[in-house]
Amino acid sequence: MKCTILNIGDELLIGQTLNTNAAWMSQKMNEIGIDVIHHISLSDERNDIENCLNNALNDSTIVLITGGLGPTSDDITKQVLCDFFGGKLVFNDAAYKNIERIFEHRKKLIDEATRQVAFLPDNCLIIPNNNGTAAGMIFNKDGKTIVSMPGVPHEMKAMLYEALIPYLKQTYQLPFILHCNILTAGVGETQLASRLEQFEKNKHSEIKLAYLPSIGKVRLRLTIKGNDKLILEQHLSQAKSEVCHVIDDYIYGFEDDTLEQKIGALLLEKKYTLATAESCTGGYLAHLITSVAGSSSYYKGSIISYANETKENLLQVHKNTLLEYGAVSEQTVNEMLTGALHQLKTDVAIAISGIAGPDGGTTEKPVGTVFIGVGTHERKIIKRFALSSHRDRNIQAAGIFALEMLRKFLLNQLNE
Repeated sequence: MKCTILNIGDELLIGQTLNTNAAWMSQKMNEIGIDVIHHISLSDERNDIENCLNNALNDSTIVLITGGLGPTSDDITKQVLCDFFGGKLVFNDAAYKNIERIFEHRKKLIDEATRQVAFLPDNCLIIPNNNGTAAGMIFNKDGKTIVSMPGVPHEMKAMLYEALIPYLKQTYQLPFILHCNILTAGVGETQLASRLEQFEKNKHSEIKLAYLPSIGKVRLRLTIKGNDKLILEQHLSQAKSEVCHVIDDYIYGFEDDTLEQKIGALLLEKKYTLATAESCTGGYLAHLITSVAGSSSYYKGSIISYANETKENLLQVHKNTLLEYGAVSEQTVNEMLTGALHQLKTDVAIAISGIAGPDGGTTEKPVGTVFIGVGTHERKIIKRFALSSHRDRNIQAAGIFALEMLRKFLLNQLNE
């Protein structure tokens, strides 16, 4: 079952509004066995809407449309759809009563433009809008379903949950689409693909493997589709086991796990406390760690030693170390690590120093050079990373690599 999503609004095309609707709607369609094949953002122009709708109906059984249902002059979706399907606009009492309810709550009078919102096509099913004034509409043509909903996210989401999904499940016999997400860090997609080459050759023919990279991480998504859910679950479970066996050393979690959460759980399990000493990341690592609710039970704080004098005064980094080896060096990070452990009195610590860019690099230490150390009073491991030439990406990558180093350190999987 194929679906096209049309998101109408000039604000989407000029970048004024981020189109979050398409991603969310795709996820919900996929959950009920519907494949989304196109996302299309288009203008508030009759010809564009009609052309895109014609193309969508050639490719898809289901077309979902958002936007253009409000009371202003640029909201033309309702009239275009009414004409497209050969209907006429008629006053809808139920829709108007909903508008009255909302305006009474807001203590406002209904103007004529808003009253026109209650005129709806006579050849569609109406989806009530319990969160706004513009009703949704379901049209049917040649066995295909066309749905128009408001562009306001919370209004659209409520309609989809309350009315559209039940309608689609009742109207069509939908397959199951099952996913399994395997989360990795500290490795690139090319290296993962190389290690999984044999798996891809031998996997069940219905299993699909997708590589979804982000900074410092790669999400592996296994997908299978069919009508027998039990058999699908068995095939997916087998595939998951095979992938995990091959790349176990890079996996930090599954589905919606976060690296920060997994590290927090490990620290709680071992009853360890954590401190951080940051230079080039400027507190980003602390932000990641404290994004986890309850992190105060194991995280004691950070010393953001951006300047050399702060490294000396707060972390007791020796001046001679800075002069001889520089702020971005294994030796400096080693002393930052020791200083964080002593000053914040924790069991384990992370220290980072690097050249985030865009300037400050040298031939020996170009932009993107970062040293990260993790350890305890008894054992410390420091690694050098060669990242990119982009400042923001370097800061984010350093934070992720630091967390992954700590995770492996806590599991005794980090080699020197």
